[in-house]
Amino acid sequence: MADEPGLSTAEAAARLGVKRETLYAYVSRGLLARTLGADGRSSRFDPGEVDRLLHTGRRPPSDGELRTVIATGLTRVDDAGLLVRGRDLVAEVSAGATFPQAVDLLWASPPGETWPSAIEEADPAGAAAVAATAARSPLDALRIATALRSAADPLRHDLSPRSVRAVGRSLIVALCRALPVRGPEPEPATLAGELWCRLTTEPATPARLRALDTALALLVDHGLAGSTFAARIAASVRADPYSVVAAGLAVVGGTLHGAASGAAHELLAEAAATGDATTAVGAVRRRLGRFPGFGHTVYREQDPRYGALMARVVDAWGAEPGLVTVYRVRDVISQRNDAIPNIDLALGALTVLAGMPAEAGEVVFAIARTAGWLAHAVEEYEEQPLRFRTRERYTGPR
Repeated sequence: MADEPGLSTAEAAARLGVKRETLYAYVSRGLLARTLGADGRSSRFDPGEVDRLLHTGRRPPSDGELRTVIATGLTRVDDAGLLVRGRDLVAEVSAGATFPQAVDLLWASPPGETWPSAIEEADPAGAAAVAATAARSPLDALRIATALRSAADPLRHDLSPRSVRAVGRSLIVALCRALPVRGPEPEPATLAGELWCRLTTEPATPARLRALDTALALLVDHGLAGSTFAARIAASVRADPYSVVAAGLAVVGGTLHGAASGAAHELLAEAAATGDATTAVGAVRRRLGRFPGFGHTVYREQDPRYGALMARVVDAWGAEPGLVTVYRVRDVISQRNDAIPNIDLALGALTVLAGMPAEAGEVVFAIARTAGWLAHAVEEYEEQPLRFRTRERYTGPR
C-alpha cells in the first residue's frame, strides 16, 4: 500500500486531527472525496484536498467537473511515466516491442494465443458499404466494419477474458482491412503494413513501417480518457465486446480526443506549403483558439510518447525537408507558450511526412485504442454491474 498515491485513512485523519468516524462524516457530507485502494477495500485521500479542507473548512468548487475515480490495474498515467501492468510502455516500445506485443502486454495474454493471419470477409453488400463509406469518412468505415463483425458473430455475448481477446485480435485485423488498398502491400505481412498500404501510396520502408507500428503501440491505452470511460460504461451494463468498441468509436472522433492529430497535421501541412511556420501557427491559433499538438490534461512536464514516436519519425524521414518544418513549428510555439508538445504533434508529423490524409491519425488512434477499450471491458466485466449510475442535481423549472 505504501506505493499507492494519496493518503491512507489513518494519515488523512491524522493530518486533519480528527477521528476516523469524523473523516468519513466529511466524506458523506461531500466535503472530502475518497477513492478505493488497489485492494478494493481500503480508502485513499487526495493530500491537496485534505489540506484545503484543513485550512478553509470546505471542499473546493468543482467547476462542473465530474469527480469519478475508477480503480484499475491496467495503466498508470502521470509525469513519472506511462506504465502498463507495472512496465514502462514507452521504454518497452523504444526497445523494440511491436504493436501486437504491446497489446498482449496490456491484455496479459497467456502464451499460445496467436493473432489471426486472415480474416473472413463480411457479406458483399456490407463490404461494399464499408468501402463506399471509407472514401468519405475512414472512421465511419471502422464503425460499420465493427457492426458487421458483431452481426456475423453468434458468440459475441461470451464475455470471458479469452473470448474478448479473441474478438479483439480478429476485430483489430478487420479494422485495418476495412479501408481500401491504396498502394502495394508490404512484405512480410504485418498489422502496420496492412494499415500503411491503406493510408498512403508512398512506398513502405522498414523504418517507415516501424514508425507506424510505434504509433500504434504507444496509443494502445492511456488511462480513463473520454472514449475509454465510455467503453467502461458500456461494459458495466454488460454490453458485448463489439458494442464496447462501438461506444469507444462514438467518442474517439472528437476534435479534442482521437481527431486531435488532424489539426496538427493540417498545421504542419500549411506551414510546409507556405514555407512560413510563424504565419501558419498564427492562422491556426486564430481559427482554433489553441495550438494543436501541444498541452495535455495529465502530463505537466512531458508527454513521453512524443519523444519516442518522434525518434522513429526522424529515423524514417530524417533526410526529408518536411522534417525541418515540424521543428520550425514546434519552436515557434515553444517560444510563445509553455505547453508541452504531445503525441498528437508527433502523429501529425508522421501522417504528413508519409503522405497520408489528415484523417489518418484518427484511424491509427482508433485502431490502437480498440485494444485499450477491450482491456478495460475485461476489467469492468469483473466488477459489480450497473455501477455507473451517477446522481443528477435538477436545476430546471419547478
